[in-house]
Amino acid sequence: MKRLIASAAAALCLLATPALANGYPGKGKAIDQLHPAADYSDVAAGRPLALGIMRARANGFVPSPLMQAYANGVLAKLLRGVPLPPSFQPQVRVLAAPEFSALCTPDGTIIITVGLLEQLDNEDELAFILGHEVSHAIYRHHEKDWANKAQYYAVVNGAAVQGIADAALVSGAAGGGDIARGLDVARHLAKLSANVLGPQMSQNQEDAADALGFDLMVRAGYDGEAATAVMDKLAAQEAEAAAAAAAARDASRAGKHGGGGFSFGNVLGAVNNAMSGNWTDLAIFAFDTYVDNMSEEAVAHHPAPERLKLLSNYAFREYRDTLPAAPTPLPWAEGNRTKDGIAMTAMLAHYAAAENAAAYLADSSQGTADSARSEVTRSSTTPTADHAYTQFVAYEYYDRNGNKPQSEAALVRAANGPEASWEIYSRLIDLHLARDDFPGALTLMDQATVKFEDSPVLLPKHIQILAQSGDTGGAEALLPKCKSYKIDELYDACKKAAGNG
Repeated sequence: MKRLIASAAAALCLLATPALANGYPGKGKAIDQLHPAADYSDVAAGRPLALGIMRARANGFVPSPLMQAYANGVLAKLLRGVPLPPSFQPQVRVLAAPEFSALCTPDGTIIITVGLLEQLDNEDELAFILGHEVSHAIYRHHEKDWANKAQYYAVVNGAAVQGIADAALVSGAAGGGDIARGLDVARHLAKLSANVLGPQMSQNQEDAADALGFDLMVRAGYDGEAATAVMDKLAAQEAEAAAAAAAARDASRAGKHGGGGFSFGNVLGAVNNAMSGNWTDLAIFAFDTYVDNMSEEAVAHHPAPERLKLLSNYAFREYRDTLPAAPTPLPWAEGNRTKDGIAMTAMLAHYAAAENAAAYLADSSQGTADSARSEVTRSSTTPTADHAYTQFVAYEYYDRNGNKPQSEAALVRAANGPEASWEIYSRLIDLHLARDDFPGALTLMDQATVKFEDSPVLLPKHIQILAQSGDTGGAEALLPKCKSYKIDELYDACKKAAGNG
């Protein structure tokens, strides 16, 4: 905990009476002042909906019981001995997304990403992240309309990606791998936005979760210094996100994309007016505009460096006499030869291979054609042969190279796998629509409606199927449902899909 204490000491030199933020206890440890709710049954009942919302994000959950069991074991270690009622039943799920991110739904489901796992240096860092997220659920920080806001974020993010693909297909401007490139850039920008996975907490709530999360990790025997490393990684993400957003705004102001606001109605104009015809620029412009939209309703949290200072002050005040602990290696750390460790290492290596191939598809300077082919082949074998993320990248790769049968086969493998994503279903539906196979498209939509808890994200595609099949009445009948969510972007997309936009 040397760096935390050193940071706190520096802060003490600058401030005569250093004040912690309102989310931290005025004195004493947060864990000693914890008074959990007597019953969490009301929020626990929302777990199916929360899982359905999150399952529709990115490329869905990673179907790895082994990885899930490991993460849940760390969580159990953190909560051992904490006086929580039996109705509080948190769990950890891993999302197939490349960003360094985590969140907790109101029912206590903690979502961590593959990108986060790949960047961790030890189990102690994971412990702090899980401790922070579960603290939000213990404190019941989530607003009552969490599900509505989470749906909104999912709709807007999905619309940005789909809008790029639709505009490219309609204009015929994209050739070869340009659509894949544009979509991948949009997804890579998604990982840079803290607003994409879910609504943010207030500053006080984040501070309270930092304090209790830190208490939980140290109490469980983990090294408090790991919290510093996590904050450093968050700071790097924030800096990268700020740079990407600034570059996108500069490109927009320069008139590369025709200026004006962004909507489904004028994305085609943005394509046609693009001076460079560069799909990377278009993707950045489109996604940045949507992130700006989302940011209007997001709650700004303390920047990571500021959070680190606050946490350092707290650690110095309450833990300056605590000896540092030796960090616990991750199961997939180099040199770990346990059976479970080898299995988790192989899975993460396959995800990393798929990410490398996706990076090449987005920007050919990031690799070579031979390396991309090798990465796709590797990630399409056991243990990730039917995982949504690896197969989606394979779909894009084969599509870019004109191998349509293999491209569709990759989507089918993922759809038949243990955890298909909405993105997989959406692209498969597009292929059926291109062949005028409306019964096949509707069958897939029915499956997706059940799997993703009838998420509003699915509505535009459902309307599109009905409209293209000639069932205009059925398409129109779904418009009131779209409007009921009170998400302008969703209603615009629904109207466009019905032919009214």
